[in-house]
Amino acid sequence: MPDILAAISRSAVTVQVAGHPVTVPYRAAGHWLTAVADSRPSLALMRLADEDGRAWLIGRLAAGDLALETAVQGSYDALSQAGGRAWWESYRLLSLGAQPAVLGHLLLAGVDPWARSLGEWCAAVHTLMTRNSKEEDVFKFDSQLAAPPAGFEDEWDDSEDFDAMVAAARNMPGMA
Repeated sequence: MPDILAAISRSAVTVQVAGHPVTVPYRAAGHWLTAVADSRPSLALMRLADEDGRAWLIGRLAAGDLALETAVQGSYDALSQAGGRAWWESYRLLSLGAQPAVLGHLLLAGVDPWARSLGEWCAAVHTLMTRNSKEEDVFKFDSQLAAPPAGFEDEWDDSEDFDAMVAAARNMPGMA
């Protein structure tokens, strides 16, 4: 479930990387998109962190005191906080919004990635992708969006238990 406060926040995001706080000042969705465009989400933190955080990350990585996987996890954590969703959901919606047809619809609607937070951008993309959809199609889109990538199943923090999810699915129109 998206965190609505993150979606509208203009606050900095601070994540812990090997016990050290690294801060990403508020960045518009366009900055996030640029940061992940050629590296996926793994290096976003090194590209978006403030000067002190970036220097600390690069210094620790260069000295061999920080595992790359730990820095990558910091990027995932920052993406989750700024997007108000699991990092993979924020990343998928961010990337989907950069597809020419989707981007065109958003721009024609006045949704500027340089004027919107990452959370707002994700909300706008989600709305565009599910607008005028049947309830079953929205459920399918949300299910695909929420499915964690391979290797991250343990991070999937779903507040509903399995039985509650099955009951909700069975109560949807058209389900038996």
